Amino acid sequence: MTAPSSAPERIRFDAFEADLRTGELWKSGRKLRIPNQSFLVLTMLLDRAGQLVTREELRARLWPSGTFVEYDQSLNAAINRLREALRDSAEKPRFIETLPKRGYRFIGSIHRPSGEGAPAVSGDSSKQALVPDAAAQAVWVRSGESTEQTPTPAVDTVPADAISPGATRSSRRIGVVVAAAALTVLLVIAGTVFWVGNHTVSELPPHREVVPFTSLPGQELAPTFSPDGSQIAFAWNGETGDDHQFELYVKEVGSERLLRLTDHPAKEIVPAWSPDGGSLAFVRVTEGQAGIFLIPALGGVERPLVSISVALGHVIRISWSPDGKRIAYPAYGRNGAQEVYLVSVDTLQTQPLRLAPECQDAMEPAFSPDGAHLALACTSSYGVYAIYVVGISDGLPKRLISMMGDPQGIAWSHDGRRIVFANDTGRGGELWQVTMEGRPTQLSFGEDGSAPAVAARGERMAYVRARNITNIWRVDLTAASPEESAAKLIYSTRAQHNPRYSDDGKHIAFQSNRSGSMEIWLTDGEGKDPLRLTTFNGSFTDTPTWCSDGRRIAFDSSASGNAAIYIEDIAERLPRKVATSRINLSRPAWSRDCRWLFASDGKPTLYRFPASGGPAQPFTNLPAYYATVLADRVIFSVMESTGLVLWSKSAAGGPEKVLEQMPRLGYGDAWTANSSGIYYTDSSAGQPTLNFYDFAKQTTRRIMTLKKTPVPGGGFGMAVSSDNHWLLYTQVDDLQSDIMLGPSS
Repeated sequence: MTAPSSAPERIRFDAFEADLRTGELWKSGRKLRIPNQSFLVLTMLLDRAGQLVTREELRARLWPSGTFVEYDQSLNAAINRLREALRDSAEKPRFIETLPKRGYRFIGSIHRPSGEGAPAVSGDSSKQALVPDAAAQAVWVRSGESTEQTPTPAVDTVPADAISPGATRSSRRIGVVVAAAALTVLLVIAGTVFWVGNHTVSELPPHREVVPFTSLPGQELAPTFSPDGSQIAFAWNGETGDDHQFELYVKEVGSERLLRLTDHPAKEIVPAWSPDGGSLAFVRVTEGQAGIFLIPALGGVERPLVSISVALGHVIRISWSPDGKRIAYPAYGRNGAQEVYLVSVDTLQTQPLRLAPECQDAMEPAFSPDGAHLALACTSSYGVYAIYVVGISDGLPKRLISMMGDPQGIAWSHDGRRIVFANDTGRGGELWQVTMEGRPTQLSFGEDGSAPAVAARGERMAYVRARNITNIWRVDLTAASPEESAAKLIYSTRAQHNPRYSDDGKHIAFQSNRSGSMEIWLTDGEGKDPLRLTTFNGSFTDTPTWCSDGRRIAFDSSASGNAAIYIEDIAERLPRKVATSRINLSRPAWSRDCRWLFASDGKPTLYRFPASGGPAQPFTNLPAYYATVLADRVIFSVMESTGLVLWSKSAAGGPEKVLEQMPRLGYGDAWTANSSGIYYTDSSAGQPTLNFYDFAKQTTRRIMTLKKTPVPGGGFGMAVSSDNHWLLYTQVDDLQSDIMLGPSS
């Protein structure tokens, strides 16, 4: 982005500085994260400070003619993210004022160069402009020059006839000295200004808000503070050298000594410290088993508390009530939906928590410091969730805030007045907080953050900062040794997911956040020449699927505020939202004639509706949430508390049946199908394997052993070419994480 030559390239207001050349926003010397569209909005508002900038003008600037997007929703999102970066409020604005149904106006104070004859301009034209003090001047600076001017000192005038000749000569000498001194000062100032304009000034770095608590190789996850805030327990896989072999450790703040508590490697370990500090409860997930255990904080014998079907998400969270009597945890219910349960530490009795009707899946439970409430996240749509506070005594849920993204952990502030949470919209996690009145703000730190934990004392916060590189791999199924043929096909320094072959094998559609937000992308059949097909810029957009004509893809996106299905012709590259009678539809699949689409609402119910738009009808009464269509029948996964079961049904309707001899899948497994059978992973024991289920023979065979389990699980994440030649799968190639320490407010 290059500013016009007649305009300054840097604009300062309050503690902020906008660099129009680089598209960067700074606050007090620290660069802020701000989407490109939000920055474009800011430049338009600053350029016309104090004046109305209409929504139509903003739309024309952000989305040129021919661009398809949900304009109102996307513009609102751009404005909201700009306000978040500026820590501004729509109700009590300092910078951006909303003129309802018309547009926006910048009302903050910006400072123009003194050389332009405009001392300081307030964005609110109804207020009197104030001249800034010397420290606040010269704040619009072009690259390589300065607009600062040295103020001319005031000089008293004296009549000429009042000065004697001697005095005149003396005054001339004095004048020469003064002039020389003034010239010297001016040269020093000019040199300084020139140097500053062309060099970066070395200054003492500001005090760091965030410091590493761990810097160990591998992954350190799921931090929890001891009651006095002096120690943190966490999971680490560094000693095992295996991505899915974690043990439980304790480390003191300010010390590098580790205390290992467990000796039973697990795929997942998530601890919670007891209120009295004497023990730790932790979830342990191993091959085919999961449970909650208790162990002394100094190490010792484990005691099983409850054997459960723990809900596995991006972040598992359990919470101990302040009185030490109960533990809250997520688990799959009878129909496969995630619920929150309470278990008594003494009696081991469990009870489900009452949830709001619109809550499809509940997760991330966290007790308030006084034990009167439980905070949790409830998904209402794919990529859309809300944070609720539920009263323990009355069971009444109160919704605090709705978010677009994926919940990554919840914790209470030490005073119980705020909830800290992590949200991921596909660009990486961010840390937020919301008050009990539902007022959210994004924290000034927490990039790529998840799993926040707040100390009850000491005003400390811990969270996980992770680096995740996920790529798409390809296997030659016709090779004598498919394992040796595995090769990375579509990759970047970010994440690639959910590949899908077109029927003719000429194209691969997939989702990636390589552009900064999760979008749909396209390559040729060899994974080359990547092309971005969508520009929703911020909302979850994923799960592409091909029509048999090889021209159109369907996918889901939460750009409208709820998950919805879109169709796009790869030649036109203009997505069209499918209008139907159901909301919150995601994970689409085409019928073979491309007249119908199948998609789930996440409850989970699988629907069928016309691809051209129209009413959506339930396809099955079973809790199904993902499907693929082969010729005239639909293969779909049914959620149960212990995993996924695959069923078959005619696309036109009729009886449905379980696929005979098809093994049950875990929620962490992936599967895909073509006319011959089903390719699926089995991660129930040891190294995950890729297997094949033959439709005709109703038998299974192992194809190869995988180094890692394809992600994401639950079904999608794999693809097979129609000729059975190539298989694509998604794999995490680099995952490093550390636990960071920062302020709690």
